Amino acid sequence: MLEVLGVLLLMFLLFVLALVWLGFKVARRVIGVFQGTAAFFTPSMAGFNGVPDPRWSRLSALLDRRQREQARVARERIRAFLAERNSAALTPHEAQLMISCEKRVPELLDTCLERCRTARTDERCDYAAPTLERLVRIGEEAEAARRAIRERDDQQLTTMHHYFDAVATREPR
Repeated sequence: MLEVLGVLLLMFLLFVLALVWLGFKVARRVIGVFQGTAAFFTPSMAGFNGVPDPRWSRLSALLDRRQREQARVARERIRAFLAERNSAALTPHEAQLMISCEKRVPELLDTCLERCRTARTDERCDYAAPTLERLVRIGEEAEAARRAIRERDDQQLTTMHHYFDAVATREPR
């Protein structure tokens, strides 16, 4: 009887160990999925209203790891550019790019996702990859425009600093 109890206890321990091992495997897989899409749960581009834009996370689900990183960088660049929307240093070209990023990028994502929704698994890459290429190019252009805007704004701030440096060095009366 003691031998049977020992065997049952051993089987129970092995079962618990197997469950723990399986739990770790499942947890690692779930964490991996969330790490791939967590960067996409940032405020949406239009209006920065704090609500996540699910388009980017749905697009990322169609991409491999390298492509997801490219999409994350493109989204971050576009988001950072849109944050400059109130700058007085916007040129007409940058203002047009701003409108495209606010209105047309979500439309591009929606159109791609709609095509992928009805496509076979092997066809989805044919829609997602070219869309990603365009998003990466838009992100690069947005980053270049953002740098130019910030440089012009920095020059204005430097001018103001020089002005107040001259004012602050005057002798009080």
